[in-house]
Amino acid sequence: MRRSDAPKSLEVTGIVLPSDWDHAGRLVEVVLYGSDESEFVLKGPRVKDELFKLCHYRLRVTGDPVEDKGRKALEVLHFEILGNETDCGYETNFDLGGGFPLSW
Repeated sequence: MRRSDAPKSLEVTGIVLPSDWDHAGRLVEVVLYGSDESEFVLKGPRVKDELFKLCHYRLRVTGDPVEDKGRKALEVLHFEILGNETDCGYETNFDLGGGFPLSW
């Protein structure tokens, strides 16, 4: 591969959300939904150990673009936490009105 053909790293800001679970209900994939309406499956050795714990957090992710089963993905090189789930509107006790809490 020539140097000019090498993938260029992308920086995407968005919210990490769960995307797929195994047959036992364990999380196996997360997606970064970008503020520009982009969507990237997050890949790499740090994803399971670190990013699975950051679902509903707002992050800035730098990574190399790759393809995963025909979907856009990022091989994560670096990430920065910009906000937690409260900052993103995913409060755990959010009231839908009428007295029905989001989690019960």
